[in-house]
Amino acid sequence: GPEGVSAVELWGKGDGGRTWSKWGLDPDRASPFDVEVNKESTYGFRIVIVGKSGLATSAPQSGDAADIWVGIDATRPTAKLTGAAYGQGEAAGKLEIRWEANDANLGPRPITLAISDRPDGQFTPIAAGLPNIGQYAWEFDPRSPRQIYLRLEVRDEAGNIAIDQL
Repeated sequence: GPEGVSAVELWGKGDGGRTWSKWGLDPDRASPFDVEVNKESTYGFRIVIVGKSGLATSAPQSGDAADIWVGIDATRPTAKLTGAAYGQGEAAGKLEIRWEANDANLGPRPITLAISDRPDGQFTPIAAGLPNIGQYAWEFDPRSPRQIYLRLEVRDEAGNIAIDQL
């Protein structure tokens, strides 16, 4: 109303959405409303506006949906190159690269494979944006060094990265 805003309350639920609690007040009553959490989880938030007239939007009750959900993920995926062998039959002339990668938040194409001639050298991507199917047949370039180092990079949707080399 014309009287203005008396308070901006942040209500949250970090227990999988079961219980709402009042998390705090926005001191300046204007966006943004900074929030800090201390563990990985999915948090639901709702803002309650209290007018100087005393009228307010209703505080959330058990079972009410959040206005916004925010997932916090700080855990790196797991990444392990499990083998690389020259292909046979239809895969002749290719290097069959195998890996294992896991994470609760992997996107549809989280895998990058790269090679280098040194373990600490500059790695050149050979394939990026691969689906996590655990294998890739690389058309081996005969100009590649005799001895190569393979690198597997796995990136989850939160941007956490795991790397393994073989």
